[in-house]
Amino acid sequence: METLNTAFESFAVPETYHRVDGVHPLDLYVGVDEHLRWALMLISDFEPPEVSSSRMISSQKRQRSDGRWTLTLSLVDNAYKEIFLLFCGDIIDSSRPIASKSKAVKFIVQRYKEWRQMLAEARKDLLSESQIKGLLGEMYYLLTYLAPQHGIDYAAMSWTGPDMLHQDFIFSDTWSEIKTVSSGRSDVSISSVEQLDCTASGELVVIYADKTSTTNEKALNLNMLYKEILENISDDSIKTDFSMMLLRTGYYPRSEYESAEHTYEIKQVCRYSVTPSFPCLRRCDLPSSVVEANYTISLPSIRAFRKE
Repeated sequence: METLNTAFESFAVPETYHRVDGVHPLDLYVGVDEHLRWALMLISDFEPPEVSSSRMISSQKRQRSDGRWTLTLSLVDNAYKEIFLLFCGDIIDSSRPIASKSKAVKFIVQRYKEWRQMLAEARKDLLSESQIKGLLGEMYYLLTYLAPQHGIDYAAMSWTGPDMLHQDFIFSDTWSEIKTVSSGRSDVSISSVEQLDCTASGELVVIYADKTSTTNEKALNLNMLYKEILENISDDSIKTDFSMMLLRTGYYPRSEYESAEHTYEIKQVCRYSVTPSFPCLRRCDLPSSVVEANYTISLPSIRAFRKE
């Protein structure tokens, strides 16, 4: 990602492009268009299908004087630079195995359409404060607890955030549900019966996080955690998949997330073993007339289940 960023930043003359590398089977170029906007360009002997633009990416198809075609995908809004870098990296890497030039054009167009749909669902406004705090707790736990235990690539792909499953992280034999609250809270809300009622044993994790100043050496924000996670993930495809999952939740890196209003210090992390004896609502104990339920657990009452 850093190499792509450096490449884009180096272009100062309109309509300047460099081939992505000397071994890529397709004529793919990165550079800047006539408006000095970052752009990814495909040159092909085959006419690309029509594709529409989005609020983040402008699509332009042209036929050159030599009869070949260009498809140029330009960044419209610089607020989405980091997402555009991920997009370009994904297009470049995912198209490498495609030897057929005609199939490659169709593949890239389809891949762009998938990204366009994902980007169309991205929010223009910030996440709510509760969403920011909750996501910050999940990313912090992934980075500091789950990554050392499972490996960060596996831990990142075990996150279920955008899929709205009952637990935040689901592994082959266990799971973790994260609750991020302010210091002093003595209870947590459970949003469904199934959240803690699982066949496999798991853990309820309570993270105490309070707002703090940006000058605090222990200060954290979503952008800091996001960048550190991506830097530690070794597989580029997992980097892209994880970023796209975050995008589906409504998050992408924005400077606003680094303000004091959205800056936190993690004060404490408490982990509780959720086993068959853990006190929670279980579907088998409820009358058939109860279809849904949410409830509150007193944290002092489950002290016996706390992990070291």
